[in-house]
Amino acid sequence: MSIGRAGADYLKCNLSGLSLLDHPLSRAERTPEVVAVSGVYRGRPGGEESSPGIPRTNLSSPPTAVLTETIDTPKKPTQKITPAYYLDYEATSPSTLIFNRQKPYGKMCGSLCLIAQDGDENQMGKRLTCRREWCNDCGVIEHRRRIARVLDHLLQICPMSYIVITFPLEVRSMMRDPKVLAVLGKKVRRLLRKRGYRKLFTRWHFFGEHGEKYHPHLNVLCDGEWLAPEQLADLKDLIRRKLLPRSIAKTIGKDLDIRYAYRRTNKEMMHTIKYVTKASFTDITWDEPLANALYGFHNGCFAGFWDDPPKWKLTGTDKKFNALLKVRKGIHPVSGKPIKWNKEPIPWALVEAQNPVDIGGGYYLLPPIRSPPSSPVRLNSISELPDSDERKHPNAIRRGIARARLAEPSD
Repeated sequence: MSIGRAGADYLKCNLSGLSLLDHPLSRAERTPEVVAVSGVYRGRPGGEESSPGIPRTNLSSPPTAVLTETIDTPKKPTQKITPAYYLDYEATSPSTLIFNRQKPYGKMCGSLCLIAQDGDENQMGKRLTCRREWCNDCGVIEHRRRIARVLDHLLQICPMSYIVITFPLEVRSMMRDPKVLAVLGKKVRRLLRKRGYRKLFTRWHFFGEHGEKYHPHLNVLCDGEWLAPEQLADLKDLIRRKLLPRSIAKTIGKDLDIRYAYRRTNKEMMHTIKYVTKASFTDITWDEPLANALYGFHNGCFAGFWDDPPKWKLTGTDKKFNALLKVRKGIHPVSGKPIKWNKEPIPWALVEAQNPVDIGGGYYLLPPIRSPPSSPVRLNSISELPDSDERKHPNAIRRGIARARLAEPSD
Protein backbone atom coordinates (compact mmCIF):
# COMPACT_ATOMS: atom_id res chain seq x y z
CA MET A 1 0.00 0.00 0.00
CA SER A 2 1.47 3.36 -1.04
CA ILE A 3 1.22 6.43 1.20
CA GLY A 4 2.16 10.09 0.88
CA ARG A 5 5.33 11.91 1.86
CA ALA A 6 3.76 13.20 5.09
CA GLY A 7 2.64 9.74 6.14
CA ALA A 8 6.07 8.31 5.47
CA ASP A 9 7.71 11.01 7.58
CA TYR A 10 5.25 10.32 10.39
CA LEU A 11 6.01 6.59 10.36
CA LYS A 12 9.73 7.29 10.19
CA CYS A 13 9.54 9.45 13.30
CA ASN A 14 7.64 6.78 15.17
CA LEU A 15 10.15 4.09 14.20
CA SER A 16 13.08 6.28 15.21
CA GLY A 17 11.40 6.82 18.58
CA LEU A 18 11.29 3.06 19.17
CA SER A 19 15.02 2.92 18.57
CA LEU A 20 15.51 4.66 21.88
CA LEU A 21 14.16 1.56 23.56
CA ASP A 22 16.59 -0.56 21.56
CA HIS A 23 13.82 -2.87 20.36
CA PRO A 24 14.44 -5.19 17.40
CA LEU A 25 11.76 -3.39 15.38
CA SER A 26 14.20 -0.54 14.77
CA ARG A 27 16.40 -2.89 12.70
CA ALA A 28 13.68 -3.81 10.19
CA GLU A 29 14.29 -3.03 6.53
CA ARG A 30 12.58 0.16 5.36
CA THR A 31 12.22 1.54 1.84
CA PRO A 32 11.20 5.12 0.93
CA GLU A 33 7.46 5.79 1.09
CA VAL A 34 6.71 2.08 1.74
CA VAL A 35 5.76 0.48 5.07
CA ALA A 36 8.49 -2.02 6.03
CA VAL A 37 7.09 -5.38 7.05
CA SER A 38 9.98 -7.58 5.98
CA GLY A 39 11.92 -9.32 8.74
CA VAL A 40 15.23 -9.54 6.85
CA TYR A 41 18.15 -8.09 8.77
CA ARG A 42 20.69 -6.23 6.60
CA GLY A 43 23.13 -5.40 9.37
CA ARG A 44 25.80 -7.67 7.87
CA PRO A 45 26.46 -9.30 4.48
CA GLY A 46 24.26 -12.28 3.83
CA GLY A 47 21.85 -11.50 6.65
CA GLU A 48 19.06 -13.91 5.82
CA GLU A 49 17.90 -14.56 9.37
CA SER A 50 14.87 -12.77 10.66
CA SER A 51 15.26 -10.28 13.46
CA PRO A 52 13.78 -11.31 16.83
CA GLY A 53 10.09 -10.47 17.03
CA ILE A 54 9.63 -9.58 13.33
CA PRO A 55 7.14 -11.63 11.24
CA ARG A 56 8.74 -13.66 8.46
CA THR A 57 5.93 -12.96 5.94
CA ASN A 58 4.26 -9.80 4.63
CA LEU A 59 0.93 -10.53 6.33
CA SER A 60 -1.31 -7.66 7.30
CA SER A 61 -0.79 -7.36 11.06
CA PRO A 62 -0.85 -4.33 13.35
CA PRO A 63 2.54 -2.71 14.11
CA THR A 64 2.17 -3.58 17.80
CA ALA A 65 2.01 -7.32 17.06
CA VAL A 66 5.77 -7.59 17.23
CA LEU A 67 5.93 -6.24 20.79
CA THR A 68 5.15 -9.62 22.34
CA GLU A 69 7.60 -9.27 25.23
CA THR A 70 8.10 -6.63 27.86
CA ILE A 71 11.38 -4.93 27.10
CA ASP A 72 12.60 -4.36 30.66
CA THR A 73 11.46 -7.68 32.10
CA PRO A 74 14.50 -9.54 33.52
CA LYS A 75 14.98 -13.10 32.34
CA LYS A 76 16.04 -16.06 34.47
CA PRO A 77 19.60 -17.25 33.80
CA THR A 78 19.72 -20.26 31.51
CA GLN A 79 23.04 -21.52 32.85
CA LYS A 80 23.35 -22.82 36.41
CA ILE A 81 26.08 -21.02 38.33
CA THR A 82 28.47 -23.47 39.99
CA PRO A 83 30.14 -22.35 43.26
CA ALA A 84 33.77 -21.46 42.77
CA TYR A 85 35.17 -23.18 45.84
CA TYR A 86 35.60 -26.93 46.24
CA LEU A 87 34.83 -27.02 49.94
CA ASP A 88 31.57 -25.12 49.46
CA TYR A 89 30.46 -27.30 46.54
CA GLU A 90 31.81 -30.80 47.14
CA ALA A 91 31.70 -31.04 50.92
CA THR A 92 28.17 -29.72 51.31
CA SER A 93 24.73 -30.30 49.87
CA PRO A 94 21.58 -28.21 49.32
CA SER A 95 19.85 -27.00 52.43
CA THR A 96 16.59 -28.67 51.42
CA LEU A 97 17.72 -32.05 52.76
CA ILE A 98 17.81 -31.52 56.53
CA PHE A 99 16.58 -28.14 57.70
CA ASN A 100 17.56 -28.50 61.36
CA ARG A 101 21.24 -28.54 60.37
CA GLN A 102 21.03 -25.71 57.88
CA LYS A 103 23.78 -23.11 58.04
CA PRO A 104 23.43 -19.35 57.54
CA TYR A 105 25.12 -19.80 54.16
CA GLY A 106 22.54 -22.43 53.09
CA LYS A 107 24.64 -25.59 53.18
CA MET A 108 24.76 -28.81 55.19
CA CYS A 109 28.16 -30.22 56.16
CA GLY A 110 29.21 -33.85 56.14
CA SER A 111 26.71 -35.01 53.53
CA LEU A 112 29.36 -36.45 51.19
CA CYS A 113 32.03 -39.07 51.72
CA LEU A 114 35.13 -40.44 49.98
CA ILE A 115 35.90 -44.16 49.80
CA ALA A 116 39.36 -45.78 49.97
CA GLN A 117 40.38 -49.39 49.39
CA ASP A 118 43.54 -51.44 49.84
CA GLY A 119 44.80 -54.42 47.87
CA ASP A 120 42.67 -56.87 49.86
CA GLU A 121 39.51 -54.85 49.15
CA ASN A 122 39.32 -53.56 52.73
CA GLN A 123 37.38 -50.32 52.52
CA MET A 124 37.17 -47.19 54.65
CA GLY A 125 35.37 -43.87 54.33
CA LYS A 126 36.15 -40.21 55.02
CA ARG A 127 33.46 -37.58 55.54
CA LEU A 128 34.04 -34.28 53.74
CA THR A 129 33.89 -31.18 55.94
CA CYS A 130 33.87 -27.44 55.35
CA ARG A 131 36.90 -26.94 57.68
CA ARG A 132 35.45 -23.74 59.14
CA GLU A 133 36.44 -23.17 62.76
CA TRP A 134 32.98 -21.85 63.66
CA CYS A 135 31.07 -24.81 62.20
CA ASN A 136 29.28 -26.76 64.95
CA ASP A 137 29.13 -29.97 62.87
CA CYS A 138 32.73 -30.02 61.64
CA GLY A 139 34.49 -28.56 64.71
CA VAL A 140 35.23 -31.81 66.58
CA ILE A 141 36.13 -33.72 63.41
CA GLU A 142 38.49 -31.02 62.17
CA HIS A 143 40.18 -30.67 65.57
CA ARG A 144 41.08 -34.37 65.59
CA ARG A 145 42.29 -34.16 62.01
CA ARG A 146 44.52 -31.20 62.87
CA ILE A 147 46.00 -33.15 65.78
CA ALA A 148 46.71 -36.15 63.55
CA ARG A 149 48.16 -33.83 60.91
CA VAL A 150 50.79 -32.37 63.25
CA LEU A 151 51.46 -35.41 65.46
CA ASP A 152 53.62 -37.11 62.87
CA HIS A 153 56.09 -34.20 63.18
CA LEU A 154 55.68 -33.21 66.82
CA LEU A 155 56.37 -36.75 68.05
CA GLN A 156 59.98 -35.99 67.11
CA ILE A 157 60.22 -33.22 69.75
CA CYS A 158 61.05 -34.09 73.36
CA PRO A 159 61.33 -32.05 75.53
CA MET A 160 59.06 -29.44 73.95
CA SER A 161 59.23 -25.66 74.36
CA TYR A 162 56.00 -23.68 74.24
CA ILE A 163 56.09 -19.93 73.46
CA VAL A 164 53.04 -17.63 73.35
CA ILE A 165 53.43 -14.17 71.77
CA THR A 166 50.61 -11.69 72.46
CA PHE A 167 50.39 -8.27 70.79
CA PRO A 168 49.22 -5.06 72.52
CA LEU A 169 45.67 -3.87 72.01
CA GLU A 170 46.82 -0.69 70.24
CA VAL A 171 48.41 -2.55 67.29
CA ARG A 172 45.80 -5.29 66.80
CA SER A 173 43.86 -3.21 64.27
CA MET A 174 46.87 -3.49 61.94
CA MET A 175 46.84 -7.29 62.29
CA ARG A 176 43.46 -7.92 60.72
CA ASP A 177 45.11 -8.62 57.38
CA PRO A 178 46.05 -12.31 56.87
CA LYS A 179 49.14 -11.20 54.97
CA VAL A 180 50.41 -9.40 58.07
CA LEU A 181 49.83 -12.49 60.20
CA ALA A 182 51.69 -14.64 57.68
CA VAL A 183 54.69 -12.27 57.67
CA LEU A 184 54.87 -12.14 61.47
CA GLY A 185 54.77 -15.93 61.74
CA LYS A 186 57.52 -16.24 59.15
CA LYS A 187 59.72 -13.75 61.03
CA VAL A 188 59.40 -15.75 64.24
CA ARG A 189 60.31 -19.01 62.51
CA ARG A 190 63.35 -17.48 60.85
CA LEU A 191 64.52 -15.88 64.10
CA LEU A 192 64.27 -19.10 66.09
CA ARG A 193 65.97 -21.07 63.34
CA LYS A 194 68.92 -18.66 63.53
CA ARG A 195 68.97 -19.17 67.29
CA GLY A 196 69.61 -22.90 66.73
CA TYR A 197 66.16 -24.45 66.97
CA ARG A 198 65.84 -27.29 64.45
CA LYS A 199 62.09 -28.01 64.56
CA LEU A 200 59.36 -25.35 64.72
CA PHE A 201 55.57 -25.24 64.47
CA THR A 202 53.53 -22.01 64.66
CA ARG A 203 49.79 -21.44 64.77
CA TRP A 204 47.64 -18.36 65.37
CA HIS A 205 44.76 -18.06 67.82
CA PHE A 206 42.43 -15.21 66.92
CA PHE A 207 40.13 -14.88 69.94
CA GLY A 208 40.02 -15.69 73.60
CA GLU A 209 37.68 -18.12 75.27
CA HIS A 210 34.56 -15.97 75.00
CA GLY A 211 35.43 -13.88 71.95
CA GLU A 212 34.76 -10.44 73.42
CA LYS A 213 37.39 -8.81 71.21
CA TYR A 214 40.01 -9.63 68.61
CA HIS A 215 42.92 -11.13 70.54
CA PRO A 216 45.60 -12.48 68.15
CA HIS A 217 48.42 -14.44 69.74
CA LEU A 218 50.99 -16.71 68.13
CA ASN A 219 51.64 -20.19 69.56
CA VAL A 220 55.10 -21.66 68.92
CA LEU A 221 56.15 -25.29 69.58
CA CYS A 222 59.85 -26.07 69.17
CA ASP A 223 62.61 -28.36 70.35
CA GLY A 224 63.86 -26.68 73.51
CA GLU A 225 64.19 -27.06 77.23
CA TRP A 226 64.65 -25.02 80.36
CA LEU A 227 66.44 -21.69 79.82
CA ALA A 228 68.37 -19.65 82.33
CA PRO A 229 66.85 -16.26 83.20
CA GLU A 230 69.52 -14.43 81.20
CA GLN A 231 68.99 -16.61 78.13
CA LEU A 232 65.21 -16.25 78.36
CA ALA A 233 65.44 -12.46 78.67
CA ASP A 234 67.74 -12.30 75.65
CA LEU A 235 65.33 -14.45 73.58
CA LYS A 236 62.32 -12.32 74.51
CA ASP A 237 64.20 -9.12 73.66
CA LEU A 238 65.11 -10.44 70.22
CA ILE A 239 61.50 -11.42 69.47
CA ARG A 240 60.18 -8.02 70.62
CA ARG A 241 62.65 -6.14 68.44
CA LYS A 242 61.90 -8.34 65.45
CA LEU A 243 58.11 -8.15 65.54
CA LEU A 244 57.35 -4.70 66.98
CA PRO A 245 59.38 -1.60 66.02
CA ARG A 246 60.83 0.18 69.03
CA SER A 247 59.30 3.48 67.94
CA ILE A 248 55.79 2.05 68.14
CA ALA A 249 56.50 0.39 71.48
CA LYS A 250 57.71 3.73 72.94
CA THR A 251 54.71 5.61 71.51
CA ILE A 252 52.06 3.31 72.97
CA GLY A 253 54.05 2.58 76.11
CA LYS A 254 53.53 -1.18 75.76
CA ASP A 255 55.44 -4.14 74.36
CA LEU A 256 54.84 -7.76 73.36
CA ASP A 257 53.78 -10.15 76.09
CA ILE A 258 55.88 -13.32 75.70
CA ARG A 259 55.43 -16.43 77.81
CA TYR A 260 57.82 -19.37 77.75
CA ALA A 261 57.31 -22.87 79.12
CA TYR A 262 58.61 -26.36 78.39
CA ARG A 263 56.98 -29.78 78.54
CA ARG A 264 58.74 -33.01 79.53
CA THR A 265 56.11 -35.73 79.99
CA ASN A 266 53.97 -37.32 77.29
CA LYS A 267 50.72 -36.12 78.81
CA GLU A 268 51.94 -32.52 79.08
CA MET A 269 53.12 -32.45 75.48
CA MET A 270 49.89 -34.02 74.19
CA HIS A 271 47.78 -31.57 76.20
CA THR A 272 49.73 -28.65 74.72
CA ILE A 273 49.28 -29.98 71.19
CA LYS A 274 45.52 -30.28 71.72
CA TYR A 275 45.35 -26.71 73.01
CA VAL A 276 47.43 -25.21 70.20
CA THR A 277 45.45 -26.97 67.46
CA LYS A 278 42.00 -26.13 68.88
CA ALA A 279 39.68 -23.69 67.12
CA SER A 280 39.65 -20.17 68.61
CA PHE A 281 37.26 -18.53 66.10
CA THR A 282 34.20 -20.55 67.16
CA ASP A 283 31.46 -18.04 66.31
CA ILE A 284 31.27 -16.16 63.03
CA THR A 285 29.16 -13.42 64.61
CA TRP A 286 32.18 -12.28 66.62
CA ASP A 287 33.73 -10.72 63.50
CA GLU A 288 32.22 -11.69 60.16
CA PRO A 289 34.45 -9.37 58.02
CA LEU A 290 37.52 -10.96 59.59
CA ALA A 291 36.09 -14.43 58.90
CA ASN A 292 35.72 -13.55 55.22
CA ALA A 293 39.27 -12.17 55.12
CA LEU A 294 40.69 -15.35 56.66
CA TYR A 295 39.22 -17.57 53.93
CA GLY A 296 42.09 -19.66 52.55
CA PHE A 297 44.57 -18.47 55.20
CA HIS A 298 47.21 -21.15 55.88
CA ASN A 299 47.28 -21.36 59.66
CA GLY A 300 49.73 -23.87 61.08
CA CYS A 301 53.24 -23.85 59.56
CA PHE A 302 56.31 -26.03 60.04
CA ALA A 303 59.96 -25.09 59.72
CA GLY A 304 63.22 -27.00 60.09
CA PHE A 305 64.19 -30.63 59.57
CA TRP A 306 61.74 -33.41 60.43
CA ASP A 307 63.68 -36.58 59.60
CA ASP A 308 64.17 -37.99 63.12
CA PRO A 309 62.38 -41.05 64.55
CA PRO A 310 59.61 -40.51 67.14
CA LYS A 311 60.94 -39.69 70.62
CA TRP A 312 57.76 -40.30 72.61
CA LYS A 313 54.59 -42.35 72.31
CA LEU A 314 50.91 -41.82 72.88
CA THR A 315 49.52 -43.11 76.15
CA GLY A 316 46.09 -43.76 77.61
CA THR A 317 43.13 -42.55 75.59
CA ASP A 318 45.44 -40.74 73.20
CA LYS A 319 46.31 -44.06 71.56
CA LYS A 320 43.22 -43.62 69.40
CA PHE A 321 45.24 -41.22 67.25
CA ASN A 322 47.52 -44.08 66.15
CA ALA A 323 44.90 -45.19 63.65
CA LEU A 324 44.63 -41.65 62.25
CA LEU A 325 48.41 -41.47 61.92
CA LYS A 326 48.35 -44.57 59.71
CA VAL A 327 45.60 -43.09 57.56
CA ARG A 328 47.62 -39.88 57.21
CA LYS A 329 50.49 -41.98 55.85
CA GLY A 330 48.19 -43.67 53.33
CA ILE A 331 48.01 -47.02 55.17
CA HIS A 332 44.93 -48.96 56.16
CA PRO A 333 44.75 -48.95 60.00
CA VAL A 334 43.86 -52.69 60.19
CA SER A 335 45.59 -54.43 57.28
CA GLY A 336 48.60 -52.09 57.15
CA LYS A 337 48.54 -52.03 53.36
CA PRO A 338 48.52 -48.92 51.15
CA ILE A 339 45.12 -47.49 50.35
CA LYS A 340 43.91 -45.55 47.34
CA TRP A 341 41.19 -42.93 47.62
CA ASN A 342 38.43 -42.61 45.10
CA LYS A 343 38.10 -39.02 43.88
CA GLU A 344 34.35 -39.20 43.31
CA PRO A 345 32.39 -38.45 46.51
CA ILE A 346 29.24 -40.39 47.32
CA PRO A 347 26.36 -39.53 49.68
CA TRP A 348 27.13 -40.17 53.33
CA ALA A 349 23.72 -41.83 53.75
CA LEU A 350 24.88 -44.76 51.60
CA VAL A 351 27.93 -45.29 53.82
CA GLU A 352 26.00 -44.88 57.06
CA ALA A 353 23.60 -47.63 55.97
CA GLN A 354 26.50 -50.13 56.13
CA ASN A 355 27.01 -49.59 59.90
CA PRO A 356 30.62 -48.31 59.65
CA VAL A 357 33.02 -48.33 62.60
CA ASP A 358 34.13 -44.85 63.69
CA ILE A 359 37.88 -44.58 64.31
CA GLY A 360 37.82 -40.81 64.94
CA GLY A 361 38.42 -37.71 62.86
CA GLY A 362 35.60 -38.48 60.43
CA TYR A 363 37.21 -41.75 59.26
CA TYR A 364 35.24 -45.00 59.26
CA LEU A 365 36.01 -48.66 58.67
CA LEU A 366 33.55 -50.30 56.29
CA PRO A 367 32.55 -53.98 56.28
CA PRO A 368 34.38 -56.18 53.73
CA ILE A 369 32.95 -56.55 50.28
CA ARG A 370 30.72 -59.61 50.14
CA SER A 371 31.82 -62.18 47.58
CA PRO A 372 29.25 -63.14 44.95
CA PRO A 373 27.15 -66.25 45.70
CA SER A 374 28.55 -69.51 44.39
CA SER A 375 26.68 -70.96 41.45
CA PRO A 376 24.86 -74.29 42.06
CA VAL A 377 26.49 -77.52 40.80
CA ARG A 378 24.95 -78.49 37.52
CA LEU A 379 25.93 -81.96 36.23
CA ASN A 380 26.05 -82.39 32.51
CA SER A 381 25.31 -86.15 32.51
CA ILE A 382 23.48 -88.65 34.75
CA SER A 383 26.51 -90.88 34.62
CA GLU A 384 28.40 -88.34 36.74
CA LEU A 385 26.10 -89.02 39.71
CA PRO A 386 27.45 -91.27 42.48
CA ASP A 387 26.19 -94.87 42.61
CA SER A 388 24.28 -94.27 45.83
CA ASP A 389 22.15 -91.56 44.21
CA GLU A 390 18.72 -92.96 43.29
CA ARG A 391 18.44 -90.55 40.40
CA LYS A 392 20.95 -92.68 38.55
CA HIS A 393 18.45 -95.63 38.28
CA PRO A 394 15.60 -95.87 35.76
CA ASN A 395 12.19 -94.69 36.90
CA ALA A 396 10.77 -98.26 37.16
CA ILE A 397 13.54 -99.31 39.54
CA ARG A 398 13.09 -96.15 41.58
CA ARG A 399 9.36 -96.85 41.97
CA GLY A 400 10.13 -100.43 43.07
CA ILE A 401 12.57 -99.17 45.69
CA ALA A 402 9.93 -96.77 46.96
CA ARG A 403 7.30 -99.55 47.26
CA ALA A 404 9.76 -101.80 49.08
CA ARG A 405 10.45 -99.09 51.62
CA LEU A 406 6.76 -98.61 52.24
CA ALA A 407 6.28 -102.40 52.74
CA GLU A 408 9.01 -102.65 55.34
CA PRO A 409 7.55 -103.00 58.86
CA SER A 410 8.21 -100.06 61.11
CA ASP A 411 10.03 -100.65 64.40
